[in-house]
Amino acid sequence: MKIILLCVAFALCLGVLVRLDVTTLSGQAQTFFKETVAPVLHVETTDSKLRDLFVPILADLETDTAGNQWDKVAVSTGMDTETAFSCETGSEEPEMTTELVAVASDGDAETAETMVQPLSIPAGITYSREQLNNYDFLVGNCYTIDSSTNVTAEELAADTLLSKDLHINPSSGEYKVLIYHTHGSETFADSRPGVTEDTVIGLGDELTRILEEDYGIPVYHDRTVYDVVDGVEDRSLAYDYASDGVDAILQQYPSIEVVLDIHRDGVREDVRLVREIDGIPTAQIMFLNGMSRTNENGEIDYLYNPYREENLAFSLQMHLTGKELYGDLMRRIYVRGYCFNLNKMPRSSLIEVGAQTNTVAEAKNAMVPLGAILYKVLIAQE
Repeated sequence: MKIILLCVAFALCLGVLVRLDVTTLSGQAQTFFKETVAPVLHVETTDSKLRDLFVPILADLETDTAGNQWDKVAVSTGMDTETAFSCETGSEEPEMTTELVAVASDGDAETAETMVQPLSIPAGITYSREQLNNYDFLVGNCYTIDSSTNVTAEELAADTLLSKDLHINPSSGEYKVLIYHTHGSETFADSRPGVTEDTVIGLGDELTRILEEDYGIPVYHDRTVYDVVDGVEDRSLAYDYASDGVDAILQQYPSIEVVLDIHRDGVREDVRLVREIDGIPTAQIMFLNGMSRTNENGEIDYLYNPYREENLAFSLQMHLTGKELYGDLMRRIYVRGYCFNLNKMPRSSLIEVGAQTNTVAEAKNAMVPLGAILYKVLIAQE
């Protein structure tokens, strides 16, 4: 059976070599590739050269387990979110999910599982409006939608999301951007114990500096550690505490129009989310959307988000801007079932920068492209 699958894989590789657009495959063929052929290319016994040939049509391979219900975190849950914001594998065997993209999208080809060393960023990746208006193409190239929730084609209508004007005017000198960290104690591979600047709060410090010094955007950086209570890490109520803290800041500074919650992801220990930009190893960036809706329970009234459409527009505009500027530095937008405090502002975003396997330097290096992305979406005029 494996010989047959390898033959099929080789045939598909030939299609890639002649620039076959994989999105033109039938739904059955795509499903066969994703569920049957692609996994074969990641088993240890498969020749590495064959796997490498397939790289242009693999995208953002993520691993997760049934036990990692990290999308279940909501402001009222009592769940420990150490695993909640992660794709870490526990004792269970990880379930592989491989997603299909068009060959022309190049950089998305690399997979997190096989990437160990920094890779040079190729030319920027852009899509036509016609492509983006195709729901299957948009989801296939830009999103990972968790099986616990759903997003309709109407909600991801590219024309609607990309036509929203998200510009702000920073000229008043008042705070325009709030940066905070629901999980302020999150660290990196070489973080020094007890050193705040080596946590995600240090990323917020760096992004604040870049936005203010390089782009003239006044930033309020909330350095509160919401996931430590009485000196002990406790993430069970971190979203409650962060929600209260953000509300107080927004009340004190009503000029704020952008709210950014900066995290780092959690992945298997053999996964490195890193690319090279101008020779500098840089942690990959991922935006997250919460739908306040699950397949099991439908719309969640107590997590009602009046800004869901604007949140989707904000993340998509940032993602596409990042792809245009930095290629596959951008991981796919993750869509989960709950709210994650994204109901604070139309321009609210949860941003995952690298993971626990990245170095502090790699994560801080990512603040340069993130600052440029924010500037282009929020300030720059075409």
